[in-house]
This record gives sequence, C-alpha cells and structure tokens, in this order.
Amino acid sequence: MSDLHRNAIESINTGILVFDGDGKLAYMNPAAEEIFQGSAQILKGKHYRTLFRGSPSAVRIARKAIAENAAVTGFDVELRLPRRGAELPPLSAIIGASPLSGPEGEPQGAVVSIKPADFLTMAEQDEMAALSAEEMQMLAYGIAHEIRNPLGGILGAAQWILRRETSDEERREGVRLIQREAERINGLVEKMLEMGKSPRSARPFPLLPLLLEAEELLKSEVRAKGKEISFERRVDPSLPNVIGHPDTIFRAIVNILKNSVEAIERKGTIRIDARMNVNFRVSRGRGRKLSFLEIAITDDGAGMSEEDTRKAFLPFYTTKPKGTGLGLVMARQAVTRNGGKLEIKSVRGAGTTVRISLPVDPGKKAAR
Repeated sequence: MSDLHRNAIESINTGILVFDGDGKLAYMNPAAEEIFQGSAQILKGKHYRTLFRGSPSAVRIARKAIAENAAVTGFDVELRLPRRGAELPPLSAIIGASPLSGPEGEPQGAVVSIKPADFLTMAEQDEMAALSAEEMQMLAYGIAHEIRNPLGGILGAAQWILRRETSDEERREGVRLIQREAERINGLVEKMLEMGKSPRSARPFPLLPLLLEAEELLKSEVRAKGKEISFERRVDPSLPNVIGHPDTIFRAIVNILKNSVEAIERKGTIRIDARMNVNFRVSRGRGRKLSFLEIAITDDGAGMSEEDTRKAFLPFYTTKPKGTGLGLVMARQAVTRNGGKLEIKSVRGAGTTVRISLPVDPGKKAAR
C-alpha cells in the first residue's frame, strides 16, 4: 500500500478492516481501532468470526464477501464487540463488505467498512442545535407564560398597596411580594442572556475532579430532600483531558444530575460512567482526528414517555410543576458550543440515560 493510500485510509472516520482469503485480519485503520477498542498490532491475524463474536449479522456480511465473493451492505447492524462493556447497548452500525480479487480475478479476501449509525458531522451538530419552528413557538409561549405570572403578582400587590384601608404591615408584605416576583423575572432574564452570550474560551481540563465536585454537590441536595440515592461512579482516572470551558460543562452536568435526583421519588441509584466514545469521531484534515470522551449519567427514576423525550430540548417545555424548562436547553447549548453533543434515552418507568460527548485534548493521546 502506498503512503498516499495509507494516509487516506487512516484519515477517514469510517472503520476499515482488510481480511485475507482465510478470513484473518490483515489490516485495520485507526477508526476501526477505536470501534474495537484495540490496536491493529494486537488484533492482526484474528479471524472475522472472533472479531465479530456475538454479532451474527456482521459475521454473515463478512462471510458472504470472503466465501461467496459477493458485495453486501447491512444497515442498523448490531455489534456486540468482545471489548465493549456487556452493560452497554450494542453498537448500531452500517457495515459494507466488498471482495478482494487478485491479478487473475481469484478471491483474496475482503474489505469491510464500519460506520457507527450515531456518527454526526459538525454540520449535523449545528443543525440539531438550531431552533426549529416548533422550538421558536415554544420559546415565545414560554417567555410570555413565565413573565405573565410574576407580573400578575406585581400588579395585584401594587393595587393592594394603593388601597386606603391597607395596613402598614399589609403594605410591607405587598412590597416583599413585588420584590420576590421581580427577582423571578430577573432570574429568567439572566438565564436568557446567558443563552445568548458568546461561548467562553475553551481550554483543556481534566474531567474527573469536575465530576467529583458535581457529585458531592448533589449528595448534599439528596440529604436535604430526605431521599436515599446512591451514586455509582466508574471513571478511569487515566482518561485524557477534554476541551471546553469547565464552568459551563460543570453547570451542564449539575443540571442533568439534578434532573436525575428529581426523577427518583424516594430511593434509587444514579450511575456516572466516563469512557472513550467510539460512536462519535471527527476528522480535522491532514490525517488529524478529533476523538471524544463520553459521560453517561443514568438513573432508575420515573423515566419519560417518547413524547416527553422528544420535546425535552424544547425551551420552556417541562413536566415539573415548578420547572422552567431551560435546564436541559442550557446544558445542551454548553456542550454543543464546545464541539460536543448531548442526547437522551428514556423509558417510562425504567429510568433515563443522558450521554455527553466532549472533544478530547488533541495534545494528549487518547487512552485505549
């Protein structure tokens, strides 16, 4: 393989595997290394049945290309890879396989490409983050609703104060009510202004101390609410630094953890996992690849319906009696502005998982 061809294959975001005529791995590019969470040097020589153990659809695709000399593509193929944690859901991917032929047309193996279905380009991220017509309508309605309620209280208190028969104590109570409602409006305006501000300068920072601080903060809140919630944390301390602004990412994580605490009525568990994300990878050109670290926050609380999950990122949409519906919106904005992504998977009665993918500091090699 020429240097040009090798550089091209090693720069793309799709996993590429080359198998010889016996079905043994001869080559895999860096994207495939991330998907399989192993180096080419260690995996070289492994049979495709071993690499795809537990994934019968992937085995059939590879066999058809190698044994039957036929090209085949599979969509939404579930990969249960040996090195991928058993507790994680299978990796959904598009897998294509094409036979390799020798000078005389004789079969010599196959090339297999793997593209995780969850892969997003930067342009697709921007599209997801943009306000849709439905979001704009919800935003306008939410602002009007959130301001109208305290304004009604302020108007009523002012009318009460102006009544001649009102006592001095009642007037003082009316002033206090006006102050409280004015603070509510001011808090809403501050949140809206925060959403409109330019993103703060990104820099490398370690994730573990930030997760520890957020966890301790929420443990205090759990004790104050009288709930019995245990926190399970599985974070490798050797994970590389991520890129972003630690304050905004911290607030995003705290918002998500608060939602998890509120979703658990009395007793439950919140699990915090962090690992390299093999589903999300961006090429920066000239062979430079940007890897991502994923934080998964999972609770066994009430969960959400499909409709609530779909609308979770709409501004001012909330199922909480006292919620503003801005927490998740601001959390997603904090993550996407730093070049990452945030997604939610929830099942009514079975809990919720929020996954945050953040770019890894390119100055340090990602841990395998």
